[in-house]
Amino acid sequence: MCQQIMDANNRWNSAEAPVEGAVVYVLAADRKGRYEIPFPVRFEDERWWNAGTGQELDAFVVGWRPLE
Repeated sequence: MCQQIMDANNRWNSAEAPVEGAVVYVLAADRKGRYEIPFPVRFEDERWWNAGTGQELDAFVVGWRPLE
């Protein structure tokens, strides 16, 4: 389940995509608001993939940040 973002201090990169193969956290959006996907996501072939399962992410990604 996704968690809605309330903390404005999180810095999300929405200006550019991460490098090919990067594993990051992503921020998704729908008509109800913005949500942090609660697992690492890999960016590959211009698409987002669950880094643990390898399944393509079915979400509208609006930002990303590096794993910390």
